[in-house]
Amino acid sequence: TCALRAVHRRVRRPRPGQIHLHRTYRPVPRRPTGTSVVLSVPRDRGTVLLMFPAAMLIVLVFGGMAIDVGLSQVRARELQSVAASSANDALASLDIVALRNSGDIRFDQARAQIIVAESIAAGPLPSATIDFVGVQPDALGRAEFVVTLSLDVDLVIAPALPGNLATTRITRTESVTILG
Repeated sequence: TCALRAVHRRVRRPRPGQIHLHRTYRPVPRRPTGTSVVLSVPRDRGTVLLMFPAAMLIVLVFGGMAIDVGLSQVRARELQSVAASSANDALASLDIVALRNSGDIRFDQARAQIIVAESIAAGPLPSATIDFVGVQPDALGRAEFVVTLSLDVDLVIAPALPGNLATTRITRTESVTILG
């Protein structure tokens, strides 16, 4: 029994320099000071140097696409504005005398084309082309004056990329109700 008491005392009683967990008094050995833990790191050095050019190329391509799409959207809004102002200006070709006397909607097609061409030339997009100028009925049967314009937009970054995309064509239609 004397030997058992010595073992029991050794396990239960803490030694100096040991950490004790909770109430168990079981000693947890400390790591001697001055030693460090060495983790094994796989030898993947230099892979970032290989991935960086590919990542940079992807960022540049997406940035270029954003520039081209933004330019196309700005030109489309400008073309819509020019089409609306051209349609309003082209109402000057309407024969007011015939409209007042008999209610007939008549307009001079040649004069309407000239008015729309002058409106385009005075606007921010003088290179826009006229696709259609005329009167058409709307869904309710009312007469509408319709102007359809198109514009070729030169892209900035896309010509440098593979493929054959140097320009894109934008078409916008605007209509004005003659009698509401």
